[in-house]
Amino acid sequence: MSKVRVHGILFFAVILTIVSCSNRDGAMEDSPVVASSGNATLHLDEIRAILNSNPGLQLSKIQLQNYVQRWSEKELIYQQALVEQFDKNPAVQKKIYELNKDFIVAAYLQEKIDSNLSVSESEILLYYNENAEEFVRDKDFYNIQLMLLKSATEAYEIRGKIAAGEDFATLAKESSIDASKESSGNMGWITPDRLPEQIARRLAGLSLNTVSTPIYTSLGYYLVLVRDIREKGKVQELEEVRDIIEWRVKARNREDSYKELLSQLNEEAKIDIKWNYLDSLKLER
Repeated sequence: MSKVRVHGILFFAVILTIVSCSNRDGAMEDSPVVASSGNATLHLDEIRAILNSNPGLQLSKIQLQNYVQRWSEKELIYQQALVEQFDKNPAVQKKIYELNKDFIVAAYLQEKIDSNLSVSESEILLYYNENAEEFVRDKDFYNIQLMLLKSATEAYEIRGKIAAGEDFATLAKESSIDASKESSGNMGWITPDRLPEQIARRLAGLSLNTVSTPIYTSLGYYLVLVRDIREKGKVQELEEVRDIIEWRVKARNREDSYKELLSQLNEEAKIDIKWNYLDSLKLER
């Protein structure tokens, strides 16, 4: 399961709970009831509203069914807790207060800061130029295509076809028995340690854009075509590290915006911390 889907499930659970609470004004009464648990009901439109407003949310039918089951069980326990007035317990009240505060603060920062964050191309380029030493490659990277054939005879035959002008990608898709045939043999940028040992040993000696002689492995015979090399010890291209830089710049901008917000709020209500009182706790420094 991808991170997007895992995070989506958690997000869905939280948001659906919020929407369910906010829609208890009768607006959902005409919608079919998907589930009931004690005196609580979960309407189809409550689920549909979340899915429609979050098109990137990827949920399977089984995941949705699991959520509804958990919702039903949680409601039963919640209602029993209310009957026993467990929510009146001082420790529970304190925790509810803290959770409520944390949620409001997070939602406020999302609205005031996160939703307005952006990273310009000039910021990315400036960070890249000023921090080039951080992006030096520690390995060689090869952009390769390959195909796997059952026999040396077949491998030499196809190598001859390529030398005569036929397309490597087309032949890989037609003849290769490697899973990469679905992408015409394209492996993208890859390090030697992610390839069979027999291929890895040969890579450094292969000429660019020249098909290798058949390379024997226990799986069969490989033909390898090296399209380009990104050498160890050289600075990575901007496109290789763009996502990392964008994340770092966005994090920096968020921190700057956070400090600016605190500065504005401090003009109206000062923060006053008496650090010396902590000395009485006799904690190790």
